[in-house]
Amino acid sequence: MEYAIGQAARAAGMTASTLRYYEQEGLIVAKRHENGRRYFDQEDVNWLKFIHHMRSTDMPIADLARYVKLRRQKVEGSQEELLLIMKKHERHLIEKMAHYQSNLDMVRYKISMYEHELKDGDNDLFELFKERRCRSDQ
Repeated sequence: MEYAIGQAARAAGMTASTLRYYEQEGLIVAKRHENGRRYFDQEDVNWLKFIHHMRSTDMPIADLARYVKLRRQKVEGSQEELLLIMKKHERHLIEKMAHYQSNLDMVRYKISMYEHELKDGDNDLFELFKERRCRSDQ
């Protein structure tokens, strides 16, 4: 099946302008009809989905471009560099998850404080915060 640029973009979950940007950055190479019009096949759409997914996890364009280039070239031994690129990104995601977990812990702590205040009615939130903080420091 052949996809026009808008169809390929929709199938991959992105806008046509994003697809054009990825093409400009060398992440995808469009095929062209004799009249110069771009088209994409199912393999291209699958690549676009992968690229879109990796970008949604904040993989830098430069790392993604290097990854795509290595995959296209199919040079023996490139698997090691591909693995390094993915391991680097994994570390980034682990750090990001730890950051989000810390933020979630703070939100849950605040929820707990408000629930206690509503339940007890007479506790001051600041006093409750100090009391819990002292307990957690021990």
